[in-house]
Amino acid sequence: TIPANVSYNEYQFVIVQARSDGFVEKVYPLTIGDHVKKGTPLIDITIPEWVEAQSEFLLLSGTGGTPTQIKGVLERLRLAGMPEEDIQRLRSTRTIQTRFTIKAPIDGVITAFDLRTGMNISKDKVVAQIQGMDPVWISAAVPESIAYLLKDTSQFEISVPAYPDKTFHVEKWNILPSVDQTTRTLQVRLQVSNKDEFLKPGMNAYLKLNTKSQEMLLIPSQAVIDTGKEQRVITVDDEGKFVPKQIHVLHESQQQSGIGSGLNEGDTVVVSGLFLIDSEANITGALERMRHPEKTESSMPAMSDQPVNMHSGH
Repeated sequence: TIPANVSYNEYQFVIVQARSDGFVEKVYPLTIGDHVKKGTPLIDITIPEWVEAQSEFLLLSGTGGTPTQIKGVLERLRLAGMPEEDIQRLRSTRTIQTRFTIKAPIDGVITAFDLRTGMNISKDKVVAQIQGMDPVWISAAVPESIAYLLKDTSQFEISVPAYPDKTFHVEKWNILPSVDQTTRTLQVRLQVSNKDEFLKPGMNAYLKLNTKSQEMLLIPSQAVIDTGKEQRVITVDDEGKFVPKQIHVLHESQQQSGIGSGLNEGDTVVVSGLFLIDSEANITGALERMRHPEKTESSMPAMSDQPVNMHSGH
C-alpha cells in the first residue's frame, strides 16, 4: 500500500470572461467554494458593443442586407462573447437585448469569484474560475523498480480514510516522465471517477498495487557488458574457462539487473569483468577470443576474476 493524494483534474479548469467591456448589473449569491451546475447564472451584465451589433443585425435584416453581411454581424457577436442562446433569441424575436446573463459553462466548484454589482468590467477581466470535480486525479510515488509491472487500470485499488467502505473506479493512468533523484520513485497519476464527489482535492488516499512479479535471475549490474548493440556477461564453465554469453536485461534497480534470457540458474558469472579496453571494436574482439581461444595466442583480456553463482529472484 502506497500513500497517495487527491487533486483537481487540471483538464477540467475553465476561466469565464465577458470578452467585452461592460457593466455589472447583478451578481448572483455565490462565493469561492460553492458548487455550480452547468448553466448556473453567475452575473447579469450590460455590454454596449453587443447592443450596437444587435442594432446593426436588425437593420441589415430589415433593409435587404446580404446573407454574407448578416452572417458577419452574428459572427462578430459570437467573437465578442455574446452567449449563443442570446444570439438565437435575437434571430427569433428580432428584439434588441440589453441585459445578458453569464453562466457557468461546466459543473464544478468556484475557485475565483470577485465581482460586485455596479462595477465596470473589462474584456480581459475574469468573471469566475471554475474547477470540475469529476473525474479527479490521484497521485502516488511508486518505486521505479516496479514500474515495469504496471500494465492496466485493474491493478490499482484506491481507498480513502474518510470513506473506508467506498471503492473507486480508475478510468485512466499514466506515469509522469521524471524520476525523483533522491527517492528513486516515479509519479503515477490516476484519473478516478468522482460522480458523487466523495473524493475532495487535498484528501489523503492509499493506493494498492495488484502486481504479479515475474520470476527472473538477478545478477550484479556491474557484471553486464553493454556494447551498445547487445548485452553480455562472462561466465565460467565447468573447466574454469571464461565463456561470454549474450543476455537480455529486463530491468535494473539498486545495482541489480533482472535477466530475462541468456542465463540459467546455477551459472557462474564474473561479477566485475573490467576489460582494459576503450572501444566497441576491442570489446567485440575480446569476446570473440573468449569464444575461440584456440585461434589466438594472445593473452586473455585483463579482468578481475570474481565469480558469483546465479540465483533467481523477483
